[in-house]
Amino acid sequence: MDTVDLEPLAVRAAAPAELPPLPADVGLTWRPLTPGDVPAWLALCEVVEDHDHANERSAESELTDRFKGAWRDPARDNVAGFDANGHVRAYTWVEFRPVTEGTQAPVLFGAVHPDYRQRGIGRALLAWSEARARQQLAAATVNLPARIRVYLDEPHTEARRLAEAAGFTPIRWYVDMRRDLGVDLPAGDVPGGLRIEPYSKERDDDIRVAHNESFARDHWGSSPIDAEAWALDVVGGEKFRPDWSFVAVEEGTGRVAGYLMSGAYDQDWEPQGFTEGWTDLVSVRREWRGRGLAGALLTAAMRAYAAGGMQYAGLDVDTDNPSGALGVYTRLGYERRQGSLLLTKEI
Repeated sequence: MDTVDLEPLAVRAAAPAELPPLPADVGLTWRPLTPGDVPAWLALCEVVEDHDHANERSAESELTDRFKGAWRDPARDNVAGFDANGHVRAYTWVEFRPVTEGTQAPVLFGAVHPDYRQRGIGRALLAWSEARARQQLAAATVNLPARIRVYLDEPHTEARRLAEAAGFTPIRWYVDMRRDLGVDLPAGDVPGGLRIEPYSKERDDDIRVAHNESFARDHWGSSPIDAEAWALDVVGGEKFRPDWSFVAVEEGTGRVAGYLMSGAYDQDWEPQGFTEGWTDLVSVRREWRGRGLAGALLTAAMRAYAAGGMQYAGLDVDTDNPSGALGVYTRLGYERRQGSLLLTKEI
């Protein structure tokens, strides 16, 4: 549907004037998380993620970064339940960065301590966060398709039942893959007319533009990233590894043809039982696809991960990715490991 056919987002969002109340009889006091609460918040995340055998684990720096960014309004976009001793026992956070093209798509995060489950807290937090997401969408200034998102690990069947009972529908599946770096690496031949360089800050905005012209426009559910969000969420985090990141450049023009951005998420290594260089983003402009450039970038990253002492290279992929990425990764020796899914309400 063309955006000219859409009702105004403020109408479609059906945002409530007030957020729904949170349980008053569960021994918790409700208020927004602040930067000073990050240690207590992390403690909750660690308990929940260990209990639920989460695919990915939280890091203190990543939680701290949630309070940064002009598009965020933490005082309104999160709420947490504190017990009498000041411990965080439950929380929800609604992350929304308005965009000017693509899809307006808040994502809901949250957790409930295992000892506080089966009391209606998760259901109440989901209702609160959906209502807040609808308020965010109603305030967006550009009328675009919209959806509210919830990402879950596939084994988390109770959380899935909760989301589906609230009207969310599974729509997309993802798989984490890993590649043993102790096995001979592919040749990684670079297509003629290109060279692969280490990431450098000087090329940062060129890489962002290439991302917006390739990945963001060709991959389902993606939207362009502005300079502030790129600087904070892609290359500004503590876990970003510029020395494991690469850019493919046209020799004749100096134009970015593709890129690969990596991270070292060391908080995951002990729970999963191995060390890993993680590919956060990899993409190739349309005119350079089908020539082996993605494989060359991934091989350059594998070599960097191995030189850094990592046992595996890791990434995740949308199983319906139209670029054929799943096949590319499989041919390079990546193997499926664990899955996740996206549930949405289309607005």
